Amino acid sequence: MPAGARRPEPRPGLLRRRPHFRRVWLSEIVSLLGDWMSFVAVSLLALGGEGGGVLALALVMVGHHLPIALFAPVAGVLADRLDRRSLLIATSAIQGALTVAMLVAAVLGSVPAVQVLVFARASVGALRLPAQSAVLRHVVEEDELLEANAIVSATWSVMFAVGMAVGGLIAAFGPAAALALDAASFGLSVVFLWGLPRMVAEGRPAEGGTVAALASVRGDMALAWKHAWERPPLLDAVLAKTPVHLANGGALLLLNVIAAQLAFAGTGALTLGVLQCVRGAGTGVGPLLGVALVRRGLRGEVAATGAAWVTFASIAAFSLTRHPAALLGVALVWGLGSGANWVLSSAEIQRLSPDRFVGRLSAIDNLILTVGLCATSIGGAVLVERVGVPAAAGWLGLGAGVVAWTGVRWVLRRRAAALQALSLRPGAERR
Repeated sequence: MPAGARRPEPRPGLLRRRPHFRRVWLSEIVSLLGDWMSFVAVSLLALGGEGGGVLALALVMVGHHLPIALFAPVAGVLADRLDRRSLLIATSAIQGALTVAMLVAAVLGSVPAVQVLVFARASVGALRLPAQSAVLRHVVEEDELLEANAIVSATWSVMFAVGMAVGGLIAAFGPAAALALDAASFGLSVVFLWGLPRMVAEGRPAEGGTVAALASVRGDMALAWKHAWERPPLLDAVLAKTPVHLANGGALLLLNVIAAQLAFAGTGALTLGVLQCVRGAGTGVGPLLGVALVRRGLRGEVAATGAAWVTFASIAAFSLTRHPAALLGVALVWGLGSGANWVLSSAEIQRLSPDRFVGRLSAIDNLILTVGLCATSIGGAVLVERVGVPAAAGWLGLGAGVVAWTGVRWVLRRRAAALQALSLRPGAERR
């Protein structure tokens, strides 16, 4: 550097230079921390409460996730039609009220009531997921999307780890405290979201409000799917999470059962918290490694494929071992692969999709992966209750994930070949 020349000022971090992104980030921190604390409490209540067992645990997991699939079409259209800020605020407030009802049901010890309320709360939460993804397009620039997704994923992972660990501690004294903190977290989330500006999709004004949006669900979702179907790289991003979540469904059920059976941390609650904490730490580090590899020149789809196979290998190892240290190590690597797969595919959807489609394509992504996760959770539970071997759930999920990954590769190759053949037809450019 020449004498007297000034050293360039370092670029502020994304959270410092994008205040609206910071508000979204803070709202997610408090909401996620409460969610994961209460998830531990509810899972343990399902295993040990009146009417509990492995199938009851699977039903809680399904109740937590299935609404994402059921309401994904509506959620995607609402995210692309309505003000995304208002959607996030309204759903957070309603989820807080339902969490209070869960608290009452847990105090009464009613597992069926908790299952119903988990489903209801998750149904409301499903309406916010595409908006959460789409809102990033409003608060950061396009070349910042990968960094923003990495921050969001790392935050999810840290809150997952902390929430699971703290939830394990609190759940040892009963579920009420964790659910009370979760209810309060939704109120604080609303406070942070309140300062955001209106966020309506480009080219999609909120004409006609909610009624018009709901009336257009079928046609709007079909248009979004057609857009991805005609673009194999985007289709690849939309389908990339599904094989991993098929594998995760059975493996997560196995993780809960192992924690209750081995209790190597002293109690089942603490063991579940520790295992999920370690896996959560992996889901935070994995995306950072994946982003670093992409920035060094590795293609995003190759990195996502590698992440999927790291997840598959880890679940196989988790199904085989029962040594506490080995379980912790494998859970960490499992999180690395699963977290990297999530962030890399989400960033690709946001990068390759026009703003008018990003909410609906995120909803399609959530719908397919959630159906897969729920299917292997329930299938794994039924299999475990029939054969009495917890590892059967892990192997069922893993087999489904590998088969799905192979099928997705086959579909993508066929689509690419078909589009190439169409482009070579005489007069194709004129149509």
